[in-house]
Amino acid sequence: MKYIFKFLLVAAALLFANAYAPGAAAAPLGDADALRGQHEAKAVFMINVDDPRKLGHVLKVIEETDSGLAKQKVKPHLVVVVIGPAVAFLTKDRRGIPYMEQAAVAHAQAALVKLDAMGVRLEACGVALKGMDLKPEDVIPVVHPVGNGYISAIGYQAQGYGLVPVY
Repeated sequence: MKYIFKFLLVAAALLFANAYAPGAAAAPLGDADALRGQHEAKAVFMINVDDPRKLGHVLKVIEETDSGLAKQKVKPHLVVVVIGPAVAFLTKDRRGIPYMEQAAVAHAQAALVKLDAMGVRLEACGVALKGMDLKPEDVIPVVHPVGNGYISAIGYQAQGYGLVPVY
């Protein structure tokens, strides 16, 4: 009985302390400082991953980035450039993709379709496609094959886009 009373006393003290602790009712997170005075934001995401689950996750974060900018009254101009082995996840027939990764690839491709509908430009590196023995016509329709993903990223940076590398 003595121990139960002590336990209840400590639990009540902790609850009381947490309820009135500084920051207990913390303000929602935002990006006001970074976006102060901005009406547009331009970014090029250069994605080089070899796991379709990671690709799907990154694409979801890019979707949230686009939506988050818009909610904060900043017009997003986003480009995704896929380089390296990740281009294999962009193919129509998913040739060479192991059975256990098919669902993750389908999820990533659905995310690409959604990003395209949101106005995000999607590109696949032609050098990587060639290196993976893929042709530009093998890529799903929402993705635009380009000659060289590095050159594309350099060009967008020259146009004022901030580079966001994802490895």
